[in-house]
Amino acid sequence: MDGDMLIGYTYSLTGEYPVEELNIILFRDSGLAKGDLVYVKHPKNGSPVVYQVTEVYPRKRVREYEAAMLTEGRLVDDPDWFLHATAYQWGWMDENGDLRPLRHHIPPQTPVYLAGRNVIERFVRPEGNWKLLLGVDPSSDLDVELDMYHLIRQSCLICGSVGSGKTTTAISLIYRASLLNPPVRFFIVDKDGEYSCLVERLPPQTVVKVPWRSFFQPSEIPWEDYLSEFGWQKTWWNSKILFRALRNLYSTRSPVTKANLRRTLKGVTPESIGFGKKETEFENYMQQVMNSINSSSLIPETETNPIDPVELLRNHRVVIMDLSQGRDTWSQKQVVIAQVLRRIFNEALENKLFGCVIVLEEAMYYAPQRGIFEIGTKESRSRLLSILKEIATNGGRNGIGLWIVTQRLATVDKTVVTQCANNIICHSLEDLDKQRLAEIVGGEFVNLLGDLPRGEAIVKGTALKCRFPVWVKVLPEVFPGSSTSSPLSRFQNMEALNQDLEISPIRATLHPLNEIQEHRA
Repeated sequence: MDGDMLIGYTYSLTGEYPVEELNIILFRDSGLAKGDLVYVKHPKNGSPVVYQVTEVYPRKRVREYEAAMLTEGRLVDDPDWFLHATAYQWGWMDENGDLRPLRHHIPPQTPVYLAGRNVIERFVRPEGNWKLLLGVDPSSDLDVELDMYHLIRQSCLICGSVGSGKTTTAISLIYRASLLNPPVRFFIVDKDGEYSCLVERLPPQTVVKVPWRSFFQPSEIPWEDYLSEFGWQKTWWNSKILFRALRNLYSTRSPVTKANLRRTLKGVTPESIGFGKKETEFENYMQQVMNSINSSSLIPETETNPIDPVELLRNHRVVIMDLSQGRDTWSQKQVVIAQVLRRIFNEALENKLFGCVIVLEEAMYYAPQRGIFEIGTKESRSRLLSILKEIATNGGRNGIGLWIVTQRLATVDKTVVTQCANNIICHSLEDLDKQRLAEIVGGEFVNLLGDLPRGEAIVKGTALKCRFPVWVKVLPEVFPGSSTSSPLSRFQNMEALNQDLEISPIRATLHPLNEIQEHRA
């Protein structure tokens, strides 16, 4: 605290000096900015009472002649203006390291100091060694670290508009966390293949990328999930025929395959499903079911050996479920993701020696807010959202953390988001998303956001020592897969390939307009 810079004094335009908010009149050459930390000395024990700046503005008395002079281009050399700032209270640290609010009054003209590294470190840096580097505080160049325990116990939300650096932040945190002692285990649901770069950067045998289809357990999903692929309703006759065939198949403990279903389907009779119409109509429904089974992407042709995500997590620090390959529908993907997450969560409930962090990239595809963003079928969305809500509310206490990455906070289910609100890392957001964020963490935090530059963020939550927002410049460690193929590089490559093609000398001399006229003729 000794040697910290004096930047001004408490001052009030109204004559009132509440302790919750600090009004400061600054020296003219003070370099104070929104988000900076300042402090006053405790009136009783001298400890620093920290405040965070929310606004810095000049104030000047209005003079009637100035407007007329400025319209003529004559600048007014009037030094009669003052720099003001407002800040809200964090509190002070007692001898046990606990944050306490200031309750004593602050006299007028109390000196105000810019918080230095020592003060910021006492309030921000978490205790213990199991912590994660996020970036640096721009005002003090102090490392901003996050407590790994709380990142798992209370989960984490990373949000920001397109190109703000949210995916780079997530990948960098995963990379560093997987190298901690002990290393953290991650199961990543990767929509666009952005996390493939971890395969190249992490040590061999510590990370594996698996196509999403390889996790599918055909015999361990509810019968209704097969309907989501075909778009059928439960009350339809073709659904009843399929359910009867599945019931017969499950009763014999045979694996669900196309071959076994075709065989079992032959044993379904009109009487077994209560069908009282013409036999030709029943045969038409049977043919519809047979055609759907033959064309199904979920049901395998023969018996398969699905990969167990729990075993992968035991043997690897990072498991990437790759959704980027194939043109399958989202209802199919949601069915498989729900099955995988249920398997992981159930293992954590039964096995106290197992845990991991589940990472959802573009979380609105897995936990969409009803009425705002809907993809897949109602049944597949509902089943996946159900397990995600369980993980969000009860996963932390059972060793399963949840990290959500999204560009549109308003499109993600409120229940899931609010469970992650104990720790929020937030980049620049759209107005609608700021409204949602204000509902979770309050308006003071949202007012600090402004329009953050790319690569900068505000972090707030239990992973810091105090639960107040801290401005941070993120230090990237690994970059997403899309960073290697920018729009500029794509068009440069296309132009280079085009120039390498053999072009007829005669046609090469034609102007494009002449080519069109020649073609029309």
